[in-house]
Amino acid sequence: MISGKRQEFRADDRDNRFAREFSLKLLSHDSAGKIVPIRPIDVSSRGLGFMVKEHLRMGSIFTLLIGSKRFRIEVAYCNPHLGIDGLFRCGLFLREADGNLQQACEHLGLLASSNHTVVAAVS
Repeated sequence: MISGKRQEFRADDRDNRFAREFSLKLLSHDSAGKIVPIRPIDVSSRGLGFMVKEHLRMGSIFTLLIGSKRFRIEVAYCNPHLGIDGLFRCGLFLREADGNLQQACEHLGLLASSNHTVVAAVS
């Protein structure tokens, strides 16, 4: 049965406890190493929701840099955010089974210890 609700494909819980405003970087595999700054919104062990100032093609492969950790990821979706020109809400998922995005964020101290939520914009 089809309903008006968006179907959720992410099986693990999202964590939106980002402790402060910061950017992570996506390293493009198909644009001669272009770096794309992103603003994380939520994270799980295998996925990341984020804001970005350019449209990313669904299915594009990038390397996500979290501190010294590198993760091979794929863009799952990228949609205009609230009709704001040049601002997109996107999601990605980890391509390989190795690694845990949430643990990498925790290790760098990017996640707050309480349920305090920080709303951040792309700078």
